Formats: sequence, C-alpha cells, structure tokens
Amino acid sequence: AREGVTLEQHYTQAVCSPTRGALLTGRYPIHNGLNNGVISPLMPYGLDTSFTTLPEELRRANYTTHMVGKWHLGFCNKKFWPTNRGFDHHYGFMNGGQNYFTHARMGGYDFWDDEEVALGDNGTYSSTLIQQRAVDIISTHDDSKPLFMYVPFQSVHGPLMVPDVYRNMYDNIENEERRTYLGMVTAMDDAVGNITQALKLSNLYDNTVIVWFSDNGGPVNGWPPVQLEAYGSNNWPLRGSKFTMWEGGTRTVAF
Repeated sequence: AREGVTLEQHYTQAVCSPTRGALLTGRYPIHNGLNNGVISPLMPYGLDTSFTTLPEELRRANYTTHMVGKWHLGFCNKKFWPTNRGFDHHYGFMNGGQNYFTHARMGGYDFWDDEEVALGDNGTYSSTLIQQRAVDIISTHDDSKPLFMYVPFQSVHGPLMVPDVYRNMYDNIENEERRTYLGMVTAMDDAVGNITQALKLSNLYDNTVIVWFSDNGGPVNGWPPVQLEAYGSNNWPLRGSKFTMWEGGTRTVAF
C-alpha cells in the first residue's frame, strides 16, 4: 500500500451484494437492481443479465479473466453464475456467511471449481484455498495475454473462524471475538502477501494494477438494534456500522 495511493475517503455500499454489483457493472445499485440489499441463498434472482460486466468487457479486449473467492450476485440459476458473467474460471463460493472450514451454509455445501462442486476442499480454511488458487493462476499464466483476477476473500465476514496459529498471536487481547477477528485479518494479510510475492516471482508485478478495498464497514454489537453479534470489528471514530449509511458502514479502507 505504501508504494501506491491510499484512498482516505473511499465509500462503498452498506452491505456486500450491492457493492459487488456496483464494482462489476459500474452502476449504482439503484440502477442495477441490487438496491434491496444482500442476495441470500434462497432468493430467486441475481445481477440482471442485461448488464455488461467488467470481466465481459475485459475478455473482449483479450484478457484472461479469473475469479477466486466470494460471488454473492446470484445463485438460483446458472445464468447468474460467474462463469456466465464474463469469467473464464471461478474458484470459490456463490453465497456468503458459510463455515470457513466446512464451507457449509443452511445445510448445504458451497465451494465450487467452475461449475463443479469442490468437495475435496472441505476442511481447509477458505483464505488458504483462495491464496493457493490465486498463486497457481499467476504462476501458470501465459503472459502473451493480459490477466484480470478478481479475488474477493471470505474474510473478515462472520462467522468468526481462524486457525489457532493466528488466533494465538493475539493472546494479549481479552475479548475472544476481537482476538479471533484480528487473527482472521492476519491470515488474510498473509494470503495477500503471498499472492503479491507470486506476481513478483512471475515478473508480472511491475505491470500490474492492484486495487484493494472492503465491501462495507464492520458490523458492531447492537447497531442497528437487530444486530446481536459483534463480530469483533471496530469502526471508531466513525459513526454507525455495516447495514447503515453512516460512514461506519460505508467509508472503507482502500488503496
């Protein structure tokens, strides 16, 4: 981040699906049909297929397009899936809020390799899986074509889960949720560092633009009143949290 430009006043939507849709279409959620909020697993809609997406445009410009991580823009019909919205390949999950190790949500298993269920990844922490696949894509990329890779991590969305080696780094923190949350951030930070190192080892780094940002502010306990779990986040000194239009919910870290 110190080598680039830190965006000190960067704003997103207050929840994830609208932010993702805005990023991939270049349109505010009120204009792309996602202003109602998060697309839950059983909702019968997705990002409307009438909208051209960023990877579709880049593929027309001869880019290889990969997505590694969380989609959350429609699951009910394959026409909404990443591989039908401009990505040559997708490795990751369609929804959000699942177990970081078993990848289970609402009694189902949600981890995919393109359009096939990736049952072999059951039991492995999602940040590890995302890092490994992103590094593999970079190390095997044919540099005769430009590469676009969209890497939306599961971290640090709830539920709070992280390997003990990361949680134990913060034994000085008394609050268990905060301790786990910090471990999740560090695990993701290690993954980002390893992906960046792969770009350098493949001689792609100097010709790569990296954009990093969060899709919303952190959720905090009791705000809004229906939010009963803290999830370990802290938006101070900003007012509000995820789900709200105050800066605590919409002003996010970015570079």
